[in-house]
Amino acid sequence: MPNGLLLIDKPAGLRSAECVARVKRLVTKNTRVGHAGTLDSTASGLLVVLLGAATRLSDYVMKMPKTYEARVRLGVSTDTCDASGQIVFRGDAAKIREEAFDRVLCSFWGTRAQRPPEISALKVNGKPSHMITREGGEANLAPRPVDVTSARRCSPISDGVVRISVACGKGTYIRALVRDIGEALGCGAHTEELRRLSIGPFSVNEAQTPDSLADSGISEKLRSLREVGGEFHRVVLTADAEKKLSHGLCVPLAEAGRYVPGNLELRHGLCVEGEAMMGFADIALGEGRGGAFTLKPRVNVAVDAPK
Repeated sequence: MPNGLLLIDKPAGLRSAECVARVKRLVTKNTRVGHAGTLDSTASGLLVVLLGAATRLSDYVMKMPKTYEARVRLGVSTDTCDASGQIVFRGDAAKIREEAFDRVLCSFWGTRAQRPPEISALKVNGKPSHMITREGGEANLAPRPVDVTSARRCSPISDGVVRISVACGKGTYIRALVRDIGEALGCGAHTEELRRLSIGPFSVNEAQTPDSLADSGISEKLRSLREVGGEFHRVVLTADAEKKLSHGLCVPLAEAGRYVPGNLELRHGLCVEGEAMMGFADIALGEGRGGAFTLKPRVNVAVDAPK
């Protein structure tokens, strides 16, 4: 059974679910297949498909930082916040200067509350928001905290069109960000094109197109599960600690192994890695008076020995 991550360059117009379905048709029947965060059908770019044991690491891949490039149309807002929707507002984009645009763009850096688009897959009482909205109801999606590491203009503003690049964390909607930029400028805006360039260490430049998947075996195209751990703070385990964690036992943190710093904040997870397994663990306070900190296993997967 194949285990690993498959990088796909999803074209605009194709649903993420269809990409996953194509992979399922190319692997053995009992192989688990999932993904680490969808892309809107109108967007293109990197989709990480998880096979076998990699499906257990989905939550952690989704926590990795992402980069996008978007083509923004100023002066027009739509109900979907992208080019597929109905126009709900027209403004004057001719008055927007690049200096003013850059100032507004920088104001969205950092952690802030973002209201998701009502036309989205987020569920309200078990029903997708887009279904509620299109049936005439109100989804009333609550704002959620998102992290925008950077957002910058990467082209001049020409005829009301500008390109931006965004680095952000899990749960950030770029089309909602563009909507909010348009509101801050007073002219309205929507996303004409959106492309995801990377997720953590994985780049769209290394990805396969969906049409090329059948050209050769899937296994040769898989990325190692160990690559997931590289973004996180890690503990490289001793042989004894690896054995105990593999059996679901807690290990004193001071005796677990060698610490390796990562790029993501510790709150996103602590990776534990040994010769034949990797996974993620919680740091817990041991029982008893003056108890020492311990590693408590959360998820473990078997991996190939490091090369």
